[in-house]
Amino acid sequence: MLDFGGLVYLDVQKTGSTFITAFLRAACRLPERRFSQHQPVRHHHDPSAVHVISVRDPLAQYLSLYRYGLDGRGGLHHRLVQLGCGEIYRPTQDGFEEFVQILLDPQYSGALHDDFVAPAKTLGIGFMTFRHLLLALRWPLATLADTPPDALLGRYRKRRIWTDVLWQETLSDDLRKLVARYPDLFDPEKAEDFLVRNDKINIAETAGGLQATLGSDTMMRLCRREHLLYRKFYPHKYQRLVAQFSPQP
Repeated sequence: MLDFGGLVYLDVQKTGSTFITAFLRAACRLPERRFSQHQPVRHHHDPSAVHVISVRDPLAQYLSLYRYGLDGRGGLHHRLVQLGCGEIYRPTQDGFEEFVQILLDPQYSGALHDDFVAPAKTLGIGFMTFRHLLLALRWPLATLADTPPDALLGRYRKRRIWTDVLWQETLSDDLRKLVARYPDLFDPEKAEDFLVRNDKINIAETAGGLQATLGSDTMMRLCRREHLLYRKFYPHKYQRLVAQFSPQP
């Protein structure tokens, strides 16, 4: 969470958050008040402030997280190695598929995040949805603990605190639209200068040839567990994926 008072950025991991944080620090007219990387707003919530959240196709997030681990980086990489799953970190499509299968398995939820065990099992959500909800809700863990599975989407719509969305896939355009929408919050010249000078966001370099593709069964499991993100932010892609990968009669 990056807080400028009248503007708050909800910095979900693997959605371009490092790039967006740098952009906001360069272009926002307001002084920075506090920064707690990837942490919820909680007590500092001001409902009158603009709350911006970033999103990304869940499958692309899994691939980005896998590439990060191939570089030997990240707490998740170290935890999976300690669990004896280090063999999945090989720069192949099979390795990536095994990685996704492990992350979709609720029995490994505690290795992903200490607080992910209950939501993974009771709500049937995936890790990327969980990460999103941690930032999108003011009191995420209490809300998730009190939410029946069939009420999750409705409760999310009522309790989410974000007002604006940045899609990683169209990030530069979305940032320009954000600046135009809130001219009192941004210096347009500084914003454009930053975007011109930084036309690429940071990505992991290892195994750049890997593709965001999975087998049918794994893809359907991913769609089911990440359905909140797909239905809310990528509805057309979600419909296409379900039609493509659903078992045929």
